[in-house]
Amino acid sequence: MKNLFKILAAVFIGIFMISCEKDEDKAVLEMTKTPTLSADATTLVMLKANENDKAVKFTWTNPTFNLAVVNNNALDIAKAGTGFKDAKSTDLIASDLTATYTVKDFNKIIIDAGFLPEIAENIEIRMKASIGNAVFYSNVISMKVTPYLTTYPSFYLVGEASAIGWDASKAQLLYKNENISTIYTYLESSKTFRFLGQKDWNPLNYSLDFAGMKQENKYFKTWSSNLSAAPAENIKFNGATGMYKIVIDAEATKKTITVSASPITVWNPANLYIVGTINSWNAATAIAMTNMGDGKFEHTLALPAGSQFKFLGQQSFGELDWGNLLGDGNTGYLAPKGNNGNVMFNGNGGNYKISVDLKLGIYKIEPL
Repeated sequence: MKNLFKILAAVFIGIFMISCEKDEDKAVLEMTKTPTLSADATTLVMLKANENDKAVKFTWTNPTFNLAVVNNNALDIAKAGTGFKDAKSTDLIASDLTATYTVKDFNKIIIDAGFLPEIAENIEIRMKASIGNAVFYSNVISMKVTPYLTTYPSFYLVGEASAIGWDASKAQLLYKNENISTIYTYLESSKTFRFLGQKDWNPLNYSLDFAGMKQENKYFKTWSSNLSAAPAENIKFNGATGMYKIVIDAEATKKTITVSASPITVWNPANLYIVGTINSWNAATAIAMTNMGDGKFEHTLALPAGSQFKFLGQQSFGELDWGNLLGDGNTGYLAPKGNNGNVMFNGNGGNYKISVDLKLGIYKIEPL
């Protein structure tokens, strides 16, 4: 039995010694040269109008090691002074040694990293090289960036100067096309209004960037001469009562609002007619709508596919002529003669109720 014990002990010691020798033979990964990173821009004010232009080019050298390994690279982007806490990473192709980003692509990276649009921010960027669980970092470079909105805000008109009044739930949405929001609508002289970001008083309000306004409500940097700042975060309309074209440019460097008189001042004609493919564009036989009062008209008729039409204030192609805002289409918004196109609608031959509100500058087509 003693001999058996000696034999087992010898075997165990032998296995232990062989294991130790294998551990000693294991190679340890050591970095022999640290990675470096550089950029050809330090300040970027990015604009949607320039989204296809080059924003920045990054150049790097990869780390080197005592062993033949392949590293994966990424850019870490974080708010300056945070020690890269909550950093946003975007992958790089390590072997490329350079990466060039357009304004559009780099703006998305910055927005995705949590930075607010239209606010200049100091950021820090470094390159992270990874090999398995081992991570190695380059030098840190500093940049100042101002991203732009990828989606422009919507504007809802409300106030005693408007046809809506102060009921936020009925606030009037302007038609938005990229950074430009437009509407032809009614405004009353010497009364006030403002814009909301929703059909509610919170969270977004937009007023003039003027002393005395709450900081969070300051938005419009420039405005037409018929507007002025008014108490309680409002905008005062100083023109004559009537129909006006409101245009907002939400581009970050502009943020303008312009209110100009509509070519057609009439919003409550006695009659309104429909003319188009439904009557072979014969104005003399234009179809009369029912006057509902206060600039509102309705009519029900069958609309086939490919229908096109406009609205006339007389049975002729005279001055009272309303059509689709911004040319041919179906936006649901009206524009006066000289600034409109045909309303285009693909019906199924069934009956549709057409509603028009000249005072609010809108129309609606509903199936029955």
